[in-house]
Amino acid sequence: MAKETMKNGAIQGRQGMMTPPRRRAIMSREMCGDLAAALTLLIVTGAAFATAPLADINKPIDGMTVQSDPIILVCTGFLGGLALVEALRQGGYFRFDQLLETWAVLRGIVWRWALTLLSLIALCYAFGIITLLSREWLAAWAATATVGLIAGRFATAAVLRRLATDGGSLCRKIAVVGDGPVTELFIERVRQRESGVTVVGRFSAEEIERPGEGALARAAALVEAGQLDDLILCVPAQDEDRMDRILHRLSVLPIHVAMCPDHLWLERGMGQVTTIGAMPLLTLHRRPLEGWGGFAKIVEDKLIAGLLFLFTLPLMALCALAVRLDSKGPIFFIQNRQGFAGEIFPIVKFRTMRVMENGHVVTQAKKDDARVTRVGRILRRYSLDELPQLWNVLRGDMSLVGPRPHALAHDKYYVDVISDYAGRHKVKPGITGWAQVNGFRGETAAEGAMEERVRYDLAYIENWSLWFDIRILIMTVFAVARPTNAY
Repeated sequence: MAKETMKNGAIQGRQGMMTPPRRRAIMSREMCGDLAAALTLLIVTGAAFATAPLADINKPIDGMTVQSDPIILVCTGFLGGLALVEALRQGGYFRFDQLLETWAVLRGIVWRWALTLLSLIALCYAFGIITLLSREWLAAWAATATVGLIAGRFATAAVLRRLATDGGSLCRKIAVVGDGPVTELFIERVRQRESGVTVVGRFSAEEIERPGEGALARAAALVEAGQLDDLILCVPAQDEDRMDRILHRLSVLPIHVAMCPDHLWLERGMGQVTTIGAMPLLTLHRRPLEGWGGFAKIVEDKLIAGLLFLFTLPLMALCALAVRLDSKGPIFFIQNRQGFAGEIFPIVKFRTMRVMENGHVVTQAKKDDARVTRVGRILRRYSLDELPQLWNVLRGDMSLVGPRPHALAHDKYYVDVISDYAGRHKVKPGITGWAQVNGFRGETAAEGAMEERVRYDLAYIENWSLWFDIRILIMTVFAVARPTNAY
């Protein structure tokens, strides 16, 4: 617990060292977001103004020449900037924690800027005023604004990080009320994940409840010296009378008082505040691929899988012929697998073995497995046996990218052995996945191999994005060209 006393306008800690009062900053963290939005608007509009001299003479179809008006160009830049600011605000890019980031947010910023440009051009075409905008100016404006946005984001992050360091005017100083593992876990999470936050004190609930001015006076002294901005309650909320007493005593302090969620949310680290029926709730698990994400995933699967199916149709015909001529048995191997939400579907592959296991016992293929045919060995090495699964994708059973589906017998075994194994079925299984391109492909006989595969699968589900899928697809091409663990 912090033991601070006031002495000559300064804070004296238990080490006896004097901490000078910190002047409370005029600018708050919330204001930083608005200033960053204004800077974004200024960069985009300024880029339009700076590149206006590059506008050439446009020639409409009727042969008349029209000189691009600089005022129109600047107004266009201003409207484009407003649209971009709103798009970034909706995406949360002006939150203080996001302003401290650089590389992690640049892709989203550039992507939204590109969509803003395309939307603006489409709007000008729709209203027949595209001739008022020079093509040279559009290209120069887009390039200049892109460079400015990137440079501005790096500069903003550098300045705010400096101001958010310990002792800086934007450093958020907090104290914690509570004891036990929840309090310890909260402090640990804050120090690990939240830059620009310093824990300056800790009080027990009994101290705050106790009549008198002891703990409350020390907290007030910290506030007066500018050393305390937020007070976090890590106290179980089941005891309503106790919570009312604590809140009543803390109501005299002119600072934020917030309540820490329980240990489940802290351990999971994935909660989000939502509302149902205008009531605030804390979401512990969210549905993956919701809204536009789910729509984009469907479009990705249908479009790319359809093109790949047509493109590889001749290759699949050759593979089918090779399987037929190489050994007796059907061309295709069909096995039941578990898909989205546990739904059972028949997966289709080229037959690569002399057995057709689809029961309670399914033995994984091993190196130099005698069950694998000569053609099957080649097909398995370069994943050509997976090509018929494009039909599963077009049917809606699978996705191009997702956790690889296992045989039902393996699912039944591992769901009782590995924690969160069933979480793989939150999305559709995929032909390729994040685990596969990271080397966790093929046999999982080694201890811990399946745990690592599940860990990668769950990480993919939690961090899905369209760019993430494209990245995995590109990595899959290289993984197939240089196969490992494929036998």
